[in-house]
Amino acid sequence: MPTPAFFEMHPPFPDDIPVLPLPRLSYAKLLSDCSAESQALYKASTEQGFFLLDLSDTPEGPGLLADIETVFGIGRAFFDLDLDEKKKYKANSGNVGYKPMGVMAQADGKRDLTEICAVGQDSILDSSLATIPAVFDDERPFLASLIHRLHPIAALLLSRLASHLEIPYSKLAALHDPAQQSSTVLRFIHNPPQPDPQSRQASLLGHTDSGSITILFAAMGGLQILPPDKPDLPANWRWVRPEPNCAIVNIGDTLVQWTGGILRSSFHRVLYAPGAQASHERYSVGYFLKPAGEASMKRFRDGTVIPKLRIEEEEEEKSMALYDIWHRDKTKGIIQGKNNVKSRGGTVSKMKALPREAVV
Repeated sequence: MPTPAFFEMHPPFPDDIPVLPLPRLSYAKLLSDCSAESQALYKASTEQGFFLLDLSDTPEGPGLLADIETVFGIGRAFFDLDLDEKKKYKANSGNVGYKPMGVMAQADGKRDLTEICAVGQDSILDSSLATIPAVFDDERPFLASLIHRLHPIAALLLSRLASHLEIPYSKLAALHDPAQQSSTVLRFIHNPPQPDPQSRQASLLGHTDSGSITILFAAMGGLQILPPDKPDLPANWRWVRPEPNCAIVNIGDTLVQWTGGILRSSFHRVLYAPGAQASHERYSVGYFLKPAGEASMKRFRDGTVIPKLRIEEEEEEKSMALYDIWHRDKTKGIIQGKNNVKSRGGTVSKMKALPREAVV
């Protein structure tokens, strides 16, 4: 998250609501290849699929956190534009572009209260590829610099996870090479205030992220996670408390798919900002790392950790699409309110109990 000073510019997160404690990992320790921290990363990625990553404990950390605060201002400048101007950048089938409020169907039949502008990494790094809103185009060198610092953070997480999964890191690195076409984005998110308790509703329906890794920055609450062992009932959802100097990181469906369910992608949603924060505009910014569009979504077959395909999974595996198609179909389902799949993965203990004759 941004710095403590940035947090102080917002109303405090309340202390009287149910919060899901997230593991807090040190980026500096992961950089130094600390075995215990790497194990903690793997544990968090297989159990909850969410964790906090402290970015303040490296020499470049304070500068990055300060730049994240600048990015919030850029996002606000875009969302302050007239709706007709924002609609010129309508989101494409890869979910890159602008999505106004009210496009997505919620589970209760209401429409969403979230507007999003997802600016493609490809377009930021190569101005010849696509037109982006002038607000972002004017800041292209700055945004490119930001991506060049966020991508290595995601890459380091992939590297440490690869060692536990017995996957060659070079394989994951090639699938996420910024030089290849992908739908990786900087996603700017805005939710309006909901000061009236009688009319509050979910801002964004429950979902799992389709990509590989999400690195999210926010100074206000609103994000909720459904614990993997709990049914989808209102009382079971837990708030996530943003913490200064930390990003909220979560595992996406792509890594669950590739690892045969070893890693976990947890069901989450955006409700409304809690407590006194509910009367204020809510903004967040995320780096959504996704694989190359031509990446196969078939399960990896490396090592002994990732489970072999079960007999009944063989036919489905044969028809598994490339990422762009797989992502497009999931996005379409979410918009229609038909694909709010619950938490996926986290099957380490279950896989140990599989009989040998159940796999091929």
